[in-house]
Amino acid sequence: MRLTPHGPGFSFIDAVEVLGDNPPRLLATKWLDPSLLFFEDHFPANPLMPGVLLVEMAAQAAGALWGRNENLDVSAVSFVLAQVQDFRLKRSARPGDTLICEVQLQNEFGALAQFSVEIRIRDGESPIAGGKITLARSPA
Repeated sequence: MRLTPHGPGFSFIDAVEVLGDNPPRLLATKWLDPSLLFFEDHFPANPLMPGVLLVEMAAQAAGALWGRNENLDVSAVSFVLAQVQDFRLKRSARPGDTLICEVQLQNEFGALAQFSVEIRIRDGESPIAGGKITLARSPA
């Protein structure tokens, strides 16, 4: 079963683990394969993951959490990124890193849901990125 409705070339989570449901929390992981195409050009002498893809990873993890919280098939449901708030990029993610993204559902407003997000390279380390994102449930 796929973890997101995205194709393999745009999936930024490899595995998920539900941490709890009061409040709903989820851990998503992604190994950054050094052969990923964006590493060739961003930047050739000093490759790093584009910050916008860290935001995308957070959105995909939030969608996986929201879908599971609502008992939806996360590979078929469509959530879209509606807002990014106070998202800070503190350090770079590089080829070979394994990213750990923890998302927590903060509020639901009908077709909208807000999540807090922290992305780390290893458990126990300081976050390399984080903030709040809002997803919208796309009409069928």
